[in-house]
Amino acid sequence: SNLLHPQSATMDGVKESLTSGLTSFKKEAKKKYAKLTGQEPEPDEEQGLLEEMSEEMDETCKECLPKLSRRERFYAVCWCLVIGFGCQALAMVMLGTHNIQGFAIAYSMGTVTSLASSFFLFGIGYQLRNMFKETRIIATLVMLAAIGLTLTAALYWKNIPLCILFVAIQFLACVWYTLSFIPYARRIVTSCFMGMVGM
Repeated sequence: SNLLHPQSATMDGVKESLTSGLTSFKKEAKKKYAKLTGQEPEPDEEQGLLEEMSEEMDETCKECLPKLSRRERFYAVCWCLVIGFGCQALAMVMLGTHNIQGFAIAYSMGTVTSLASSFFLFGIGYQLRNMFKETRIIATLVMLAAIGLTLTAALYWKNIPLCILFVAIQFLACVWYTLSFIPYARRIVTSCFMGMVGM
C-alpha cells in the first residue's frame, strides 16, 4: 500500500521523525531546567537502582570479591541488612535503658553496616563514586556528618537531646539517600509532605 501512496508513506515518516524529535527536545529541556533550578536530574530518576544494576552489575562484580558467586553476594547483602537493622533495634533497647553511649554506637553501626551491604554488589570503588553523584552527594554528606556528630554527642559531650537529634537527622538523610535509587520516589514523598503541611 505504501508503493501505491508514496506521499502518504513519506508524510508518516515525517510525522514519526517530528514526534521523536519533539520527545527528545522535551527530555533535554527538562534536564536543563532541573539543573538550573537545583532539582534532581531526570536520568537518575528514570533509571533508578534496577537499571543501574543491569548495566554495571557484571563488570563491577568481577572487580569486587571475584571468588564470590552472585548467590553468595546476595546472601552477604541480606546478612549486612539484617545485622544493620538488628543493631538499630538493639540501639532502641539501649535508649530505653538510658545507655546513651551504647545507643549512639549501635545505631551508627547499624547505618554503616546497612550502607556497606551494597559493596558486595557493586564493589567499594564504584559504590563510593555512586554515593557522591550529584543527586546523592548532599544526602551522603549529611548522613556521614550526622553519624560523626551522633558519636561525638554521646561519647564526648554526653548530651542526650543532641544525640537523639543527630540520630533523627541520620535516619532522615539515610531515607533520602535510599529514595534516590527508586524512580520518582523523592518527588512522590515531597508531594505527599507538601500536601500534609498544606503547601
